[in-house]
Amino acid sequence: MHIGILTDYPVVAFANGPSLATQALKRYLERRGHRVTIVGPRPAKDEPQAQPGSLLLDSVDFAAHPGVQLAMPWPPRAFRQHPGFDVIHSHANTLLMHWAPMMRELHSIPCVSTNTIYLPAFAQHLLPNQVYEIERMRNLWAGLSGAVEKSFAKVYNAGDALIVQCRRLEDYWKSKGLQVPLHVIPRPIDVRNFDRPRGPDPYRKDFAPGSRIITVGRHAREKDIDKVLQVFARQVLPALPSASLTLVGDGMEHRALQQLARTLGIFHRCDFVGEKPHRDLRDWYGWADIFTYASLSETYGQVISEALWCGVPVVALDDDMGVAYQVDNGRDGTLVPPGPREIDELGLATVRLLTDPAQRKAFGAQAATRARERVTPDVVYAAYEHAYESAIEHLAATPRKRQKHSSIPAMWEMTRDHVVPWAWKHAAMCGIGAFRGATSYATPKGVALDAAPIEAIAVPEPTNPPEPSAAPNPGTPPNPGTAPVAAGLREPNGLQGQGTGLNGSRGHPRDASNRAAGSP
Repeated sequence: MHIGILTDYPVVAFANGPSLATQALKRYLERRGHRVTIVGPRPAKDEPQAQPGSLLLDSVDFAAHPGVQLAMPWPPRAFRQHPGFDVIHSHANTLLMHWAPMMRELHSIPCVSTNTIYLPAFAQHLLPNQVYEIERMRNLWAGLSGAVEKSFAKVYNAGDALIVQCRRLEDYWKSKGLQVPLHVIPRPIDVRNFDRPRGPDPYRKDFAPGSRIITVGRHAREKDIDKVLQVFARQVLPALPSASLTLVGDGMEHRALQQLARTLGIFHRCDFVGEKPHRDLRDWYGWADIFTYASLSETYGQVISEALWCGVPVVALDDDMGVAYQVDNGRDGTLVPPGPREIDELGLATVRLLTDPAQRKAFGAQAATRARERVTPDVVYAAYEHAYESAIEHLAATPRKRQKHSSIPAMWEMTRDHVVPWAWKHAAMCGIGAFRGATSYATPKGVALDAAPIEAIAVPEPTNPPEPSAAPNPGTPPNPGTAPVAAGLREPNGLQGQGTGLNGSRGHPRDASNRAAGSP
């Protein structure tokens, strides 16, 4: 099968979940016997360039974030010519998402979309600095995002299926009018990076094991890393002077966060280590004691999945979305309700776990076990293949709206529904980005953040589990190896059942939601 992956990030210009997931998806689908082509915006000249054979659209710089390019509906050949795909899997959450249903109408290619952004929690962070400081404007902008997501639902409905990464978003998109089949499929772990023995201890020598807190993610407003610093300053360090906080990542708020750490008087026990290659994260997680997280904007939260896989218990805010979907409160971590006391409650939960090595060990063992039941690649990629099958069936059962897509009325309808909103909304985003304010962040140069060469895809996945995290946390995870697909994913976190995959692949887990309204 030839699969086109539509993405806002055709290259890994900076460390973020969607770009890393896109490259891993390509590698693993190719390993399962498929042909894969990346489709996305043309990278900037000073950024890493896309792999040969990629289908690239003209793009413009998004000044609000270095390394991000916004694709525009050009050149015409990107639409006129049939790309030879059997199915399109869209991971785009900018207006580039319109390309997939356009190709469906023009060339009868089934398309599946994956939603990776929750606008009500994210949209306000696009505002210029001066406007963002006004709470009323932030609330107004967040409210407007609901209307925008209804327009996204229309785009999804013009395709053949939607994939969400947690159950909370299943109900959310149905409330926005979603009618196509819906699949709940978590994001898999790249086992070549994480299912390996941990390497040398990368932490500062004065950050002793037993009281190490780590947080990983882009240093951006929506990640709420300032709250993690406040947790550390208000509760953790006063109770445990030997505790340390290591922050892996970079971004536009990096310097502001460093300054906040100085203002709070905790900078001497914090280590801002910057962006790291994806493969290196195994060692940072593996030698940590607790992963602390405060973001409420995650549709999934890949760093949570990585920490759990490596046997690190999580203390996080209960977002009722991606983070809460992964963390089993009281079994492999602690979830704290958001609200006026969230900083203190996060801090108290962190201190309790740091001072209870036996509980950390038990949580860590459960974390590693449950992660392998939920996000082992063979399970997740087989679920993707089932979604592709479903999309092919859905297209075959759906009457085409435009029998003669070359006619003037049909082209006008496509221009009105897709090209015009795509072009003007991306132009508006560029304008907003230009006024957001200068940033000191620059994408890393000469660093292979993906750290996973294409030629390595044929190497068998390791069957041994990772070593336990830093003593005494969390004990040795079980040795499930590569879990068979027949094992499925246990409720409430995944899919049940099995079947026949594409191209002779092993069975696929099927979620009950696969037969949502509109499913054939």
